[in-house]
Amino acid sequence: MQLFLSGSHTLTDYDKQEIQAYLEKFAPVNHIHLLCYKSIENEVLQFFLKKEHLAPRLSIYTFAPKECLPEPFLSAIDYLERLGSSYQSFGYFDTVIAKPTYEKFLAQIVSKMDLVCCFYNGDKPTDVIPVDVAKALDVQSMIYDLPKAKKHLLHRASSDKIKLVN
Repeated sequence: MQLFLSGSHTLTDYDKQEIQAYLEKFAPVNHIHLLCYKSIENEVLQFFLKKEHLAPRLSIYTFAPKECLPEPFLSAIDYLERLGSSYQSFGYFDTVIAKPTYEKFLAQIVSKMDLVCCFYNGDKPTDVIPVDVAKALDVQSMIYDLPKAKKHLLHRASSDKIKLVN
């Protein structure tokens, strides 16, 4: 299954644990797609850097060309590519991206997905834009409710963490 992952950029330690647990379960049996832009890219890239054998199951997208990326992203993406991850740049150089432009690029990725999963901790409503794009394209999507600073929420059943959108 082709999974596009996105989510809140500002994460608590419990949020990070939840994302890691999800990746442990689903990365070995699915293909993960990640747009590196104010999302959960740090956690996802770290996961694949630790689990090198899963690198071929990762597709990475950026707005700017790779040579314009800051460290440590450049080195991480180069390394993951050598391990089998795929990489695509949209060749977009502006650092500020208007919502319609962001949605246009997202649509190019999301239209090829089986599922969009947005990890959300209530940080910013803009974090769920990928879900809106998926809904417009009739692609199944879900919002995965992160625990924020509440440790006991780590132990909820999956049905209590996931809200299917369409």
